[in-house]
Amino acid sequence: MSRSEAETTKCQLDRRNKEIEIIEKVASKINKHLDAKVIANTMLTSMDDHFDFKHSMILLVDDKKDVLRVIATHGYKDKGVGAEVKFGVGVIGIVAKKKKLMRMANIGTQKQYMEAIKKQIQPKSINETKTNISLPGLANAESQVAIPMLIENDLIGVFSVESEKVNIFDKSDELIIKILANQTASALQNARLYQLEQRRREELDKAHEQLADLNSNLEKKVAERTDELVLLSEKLAKYFSPQVYNSIFSGKMDVKIQTQRKPLTVFFCDLQGFTQLTERLEPEVLTELLTQYLTEMSKIAIKWGGTIDKFIGDAILVFFGDPETNGNKEDAVACVSMAMEMLENIEWLRNEWRERGIARSLNARMGIHSGVCTVGNFGSEDRLDYTVIGNGVNLASRLEAKSEANKILISEDTYLLIKKQIKCIKKQEISVKGISHPINTYEVAGFLVESPLYSSKLVKKIPGLSLSFDPNEIEDNDRAVKLISEVLSRLV
Repeated sequence: MSRSEAETTKCQLDRRNKEIEIIEKVASKINKHLDAKVIANTMLTSMDDHFDFKHSMILLVDDKKDVLRVIATHGYKDKGVGAEVKFGVGVIGIVAKKKKLMRMANIGTQKQYMEAIKKQIQPKSINETKTNISLPGLANAESQVAIPMLIENDLIGVFSVESEKVNIFDKSDELIIKILANQTASALQNARLYQLEQRRREELDKAHEQLADLNSNLEKKVAERTDELVLLSEKLAKYFSPQVYNSIFSGKMDVKIQTQRKPLTVFFCDLQGFTQLTERLEPEVLTELLTQYLTEMSKIAIKWGGTIDKFIGDAILVFFGDPETNGNKEDAVACVSMAMEMLENIEWLRNEWRERGIARSLNARMGIHSGVCTVGNFGSEDRLDYTVIGNGVNLASRLEAKSEANKILISEDTYLLIKKQIKCIKKQEISVKGISHPINTYEVAGFLVESPLYSSKLVKKIPGLSLSFDPNEIEDNDRAVKLISEVLSRLV
C-alpha cells in the first residue's frame, strides 16, 4: 500500500471514529430524558456543536397525521415554537409527505423555482391550518436541508437546517445526520409514549379518585338507606310476632293470601275486672298499666316460642305450632308452661300495682286447646293479617271464659298431650257452640316431679310477705320448720 493510500485510509478511519463518537455523544445526551422538548433542544444544540448548524428546528407530526408542528428551534430570534406546516407545503412539507431527504443549495438563484412550487401547492393549501405563530426562517437563506425522522418508515417528524452561506452542507455528513435524526425520532417517540402513559395514569388516578368519591358517597348513601331500612324494619317488627317477622324477611313465608290446616295449641287470656278499672283510671295511667302488662306477657310468650296473634284490649291470643313447630306434644307443653309463668308474673304485677295505689285486684283467666286450625295470611290483596281461625280457636276462647280467676283451664285434647309432664285436675264438662258433644276440661296444677321442667324452688311475694323456698339449699330442716311455724303462729 502506498503512502497516499495509507493516509487516505487513515483519514477515513479517523472520520468513522469521529462519526461513531458523535453518534455516541448525541445519543447519550438525548436518551437521558423523557421530555420531548428537552430531547429536541438537546439534539439541536448538539448539531450546532458538532456540525456548526446555527439555525435549525425540529417539527413533529401532529395527531391528525397531516400537519407538522414546531417543537423546538435553535438560533432564531423569534423562536416559532408551535408553528405548523401542512404536509406537501414547502421544503419541510414535501419531505414529510415523501419521507425523503431534501437538500437545497444556492436558494437565492432558485427563487423562481420555489415560487413555481408554491403556486402548484397553493390550491391544496386553501384549508391549511391557520396559526398566529409564524414558521421561523432566515430572510437571506442560501442553503437548506430537511431530513425526515423515521422509525421503520413511520414518520415521526422533520429535522430542518438552513444557512445564509452557500453549500455549507457536506453530503458526506448526511448519513450521520440521518442516523442522529432517527435516533432522535426514537427518543421523541419514547418521550411521547411516556407522556401519553403519564397522562393516561393521571386520567386513571383522577378516575380512581372520582370513583373513590362516588363509592364513598354511594357507601354513605347505602349506609344511610340501610339505617333507614333497619329503623323501618325495627318499627315493622313491633307489628309482627318474631316468628312471623323472621319468616317473612328470611323469605320462608310469601306475603300473599295463603292458608293451611295444621295442628296448633291455642291460648287465650283475659283480665277479669279490667273493664271496671278503665272507668276509674285516667287514660294515661291506664295506658301505662296496660303497656306494662302486655309487655311482660309478650316477653314470656316469645321466650316459650309462641306466636303472638293479636291483642284485643287486655286480651291476648297466642298459638304454638306455626310458622315453626317442635311437635304437637312439645308445642302443647310449651304453651301451658308459658301460661303458668304468666300467672306468676301477673301476681308480681298485681302486687306492684297495689303499691302504686290501684287497690282493685286484677285477675287473669286463661284457656288452652289443642286441635287442627286454619292458619295463614287472611285479608285482601292490599292488606293481610296473619292469624288463626276455626272451631279450635273458638273452643280456646270458651275455655278462657269458663276458667276461674288466676287459673288455667285446658281441653282434654291438650291434657292428653301434656299429662306426662304437667299435673292437672279434672273439672266439669262444658258445651261449646258448633261442637255437638260436651268438652271435658282440666285445670292446670303445676309440673310433675318427673318433668324436666319441674323445679322445687318456690318464690312468692305479696304485700307483707316475701317467700323464697328451695329445699335443695336448706341445710337445717328443723330450723326451717321452726321458722315457718313462727310465721304461721303470727298469722293465726
